[in-house]
Amino acid sequence: MTATAKRPNAAIAGVTGAAGGFLSGILGGGGGAIMVPLMTGPLKLRQHVAHGTSLVVIIVTAAVAAVAYAANESISGRLVAALLAGAVIGATLGARAAVRIPATRLHQVFGLFLITVSLRLLVVETIDPLLDISGVAEFLAAVAIGFAGGLASGALGVGGGAIFVPALVLVLGVGQHEAQGISLWVIVGASLMGALAHYRQGTVDASVARWVAPFALPGAVAGAYAAGTLSGRSLQVVFAVVLSAIGVQMLVTARRRLRAEQAALRALAPGDAA
Repeated sequence: MTATAKRPNAAIAGVTGAAGGFLSGILGGGGGAIMVPLMTGPLKLRQHVAHGTSLVVIIVTAAVAAVAYAANESISGRLVAALLAGAVIGATLGARAAVRIPATRLHQVFGLFLITVSLRLLVVETIDPLLDISGVAEFLAAVAIGFAGGLASGALGVGGGAIFVPALVLVLGVGQHEAQGISLWVIVGASLMGALAHYRQGTVDASVARWVAPFALPGAVAGAYAAGTLSGRSLQVVFAVVLSAIGVQMLVTARRRLRAEQAALRALAPGDAA
């Protein structure tokens, strides 16, 4: 665990928590896509510390939003269990891999993936599931989806919903509202495992987490309520638009970091030659 030398700015912590919580509630994700950039920017956390810290907050926001969804939507406990089984393993491995794989490359790959998926959701209104399966085959497919989302959760500091939700809709044919409800329950478990791994590695800032989490709670409730007022297709469009924006933001961030790294290498080159 790490600790900031001084208390984080309350206003920035509030915006970070409220925005992340609302995104979690309305999209069935963790909200890390908003929290991580704000943590690395205004709150000045290192990239991997921001990932670990966001996962701690996501545990709280996802749990609150999941309860709100369960009050209005029937959730398949079987699919929750299957995704969670894969996500727990994936989140642990992802958190360990995060300190070994360049963050820039992770953002490039994931950014392209999010844009591709969002375009698929936007262009095709009526989506036939990729797999027409049930029973054991459906359970195993859900485990695989959970593992992929868990890897993203642990490695990128996101809740995994960016994979869970579109995969449930596109691959298994689950409705948008139910997919988001399932995703939130799985994210609670996946983020818990990822946060524990980050905590052991010393990449969690407890001070920032304590300030961000209280603001995230009302945001998550508001987001879940907003999602309940939208039709399945409208919610799907909102999800796809935000997913695309997150993907573009990740690519832009990765490009800026690559340029900064290249500039630093060029600056060192004359000295090395001398």
